Amino acid sequence: MEIDSLQRLLEARVFERDKCQEELATFIYPVLTLPSEITSEIFTHFLPVFPARCPLVGSRSPAHLARICRAWRNVALATPTLWNAIELDIAGHPELYERQLHLLTTWLTRSGGCPLSIALVYRGQTSVAAFVEAIVHHASRWQDMELLLPYDDLPHLTGVMPLLRTLTLGPDTLRTASAPVADPVAIFTEAPYLREVMLFNCFNPFRITLPWSQITKLTAGLYEPEAVVILRDAAVLEECCLTLFGDEMWPTLSLPLIPPLLRLRSLALLGSINIIGAAEVGRFLLPALTLPALEAIEVFEPFLGADPVATLSALRPHGCPQRIVISGARYTSDTATPYEMYAAAFPEATVYVDLEYESDSDSDRLDSVSDQPNSDSDRLDSDSDEPNSGSDLSE
Repeated sequence: MEIDSLQRLLEARVFERDKCQEELATFIYPVLTLPSEITSEIFTHFLPVFPARCPLVGSRSPAHLARICRAWRNVALATPTLWNAIELDIAGHPELYERQLHLLTTWLTRSGGCPLSIALVYRGQTSVAAFVEAIVHHASRWQDMELLLPYDDLPHLTGVMPLLRTLTLGPDTLRTASAPVADPVAIFTEAPYLREVMLFNCFNPFRITLPWSQITKLTAGLYEPEAVVILRDAAVLEECCLTLFGDEMWPTLSLPLIPPLLRLRSLALLGSINIIGAAEVGRFLLPALTLPALEAIEVFEPFLGADPVATLSALRPHGCPQRIVISGARYTSDTATPYEMYAAAFPEATVYVDLEYESDSDSDRLDSVSDQPNSDSDRLDSDSDEPNSGSDLSE
């Protein structure tokens, strides 16, 4: 009797299970009833706004959406805008190259005809020509590119690039100063709308040259001779932020003259007292500049030479910038602070001064500096249209 009772109970449970399975088989999740166009639009909001990029793998990748279910996979693969912003840190192990290269080419194919935002970074010395070849095939769709690759691969970045707007370029490897080569390779010569360039600290314009005559915004870390060569040709430059390096190994060069930069409104020349040859950096560049449209400048004071006020005044002969930021300033007299000196020389400008102290003996001067109207604390609390750091000038 007990066995028969348990048998009937088991049969009842099996019947209930089969009935639930039949109901589940006919159930459609509400999210799957949405039109594909709506689902595709929702997917695009899962990603950063273009041209911000996402990694090829991981939870932040659109490939993650394609693993949820078959319906979502079909929608994801049919949405080119999910795949047109690519960030790839190329592995240093050749055994991983094939997998990464396959991922890269897959994404490029899925992106259809959409504009591309690509970041390729390689920290090794050997060539990654296969990756370069893969993206060059789609050069007509490049819009925002970050390419930190070995020098031997950079000359292969060729093709017609009608959409290219911004470019970050340079090898992600350390180098020291080097002599110019006889014939630098010209690249990106067919990118008529390229306007913004950021050069990685190890980019060498004596080896690779860009279409400087059309660039309006430049951010770079350079040795002074390299900066001179670029500014000579950057006739329409409007914003410029340079970190200048020193190196005692530079050969004696016959540097070209820099024509007046008629459109340059914002200039930042950044540096550090710890760089090699800091006392000599900027001594040729700044006197060679004429900037009639200059509105804002930030400069590392040692670059200004023995008479910083005269050097600044010569940059804009018929007026003065509206904003002046001096970093690394030092006391030059016992009667006036650096702020007072610059404020008196440029009464029409908003002046900020960051002091560089050499020893604790200067601590008694801090109190007097903190009382100046535009000290660091006031500068940080000022209105949003006031500069509070060098980064404001370069954005």
